[in-house]
Amino acid sequence: MRLLKVLVVLCALLLFAAPANALLITPSTIPQYSGNQNNMPAIEAAIALDPGVDLSTFLYKSEVDGGGEDGRLAGSYRTTYSNSPSDPADALIEYTGGRSIGGTDVWLLVKDGKQKPAWYLFDLDYLGWNGVAALRLSGFWPGNGAISNVSLYGTPVSEPATMLLLGAGLLGIALFGRRRLFSR
Repeated sequence: MRLLKVLVVLCALLLFAAPANALLITPSTIPQYSGNQNNMPAIEAAIALDPGVDLSTFLYKSEVDGGGEDGRLAGSYRTTYSNSPSDPADALIEYTGGRSIGGTDVWLLVKDGKQKPAWYLFDLDYLGWNGVAALRLSGFWPGNGAISNVSLYGTPVSEPATMLLLGAGLLGIALFGRRRLFSR
């Protein structure tokens, strides 16, 4: 019975474990790509020239000027812009639950479009982002422009469901072992 309690507690901890630290990203964070194209087809064409970058799976986008959030994971992330509501140099992207982004080829695009460079692209996998830690964007075009939108590209992962499945499997093993122990 004690083993069962320990397994239940461990499963609960796995479900609710999330890092408290945010990953800080600034215009000088390396590695990065940047360019002066100001519309998405031109940006995607410029990025496609590098075979190491894959933006084929768009997952999340948040726009500053009332554009809201878009993408398959719009309910899983929330972006809060700061400094100025309509002209922010900083933003915080937080995981709110549900499906997350994971695996390799995870990218963050930060765009203004009216400044040079007009956009920055960061390799979040290389930076060690796990898909649930907050992303703190700081110092983008201060006093001379602002973040107009942020987008995430990568592979969606259903982490809570995976943890529940793992927990159910461990619980099943514990119950099966207990049943065998008492049936002798």
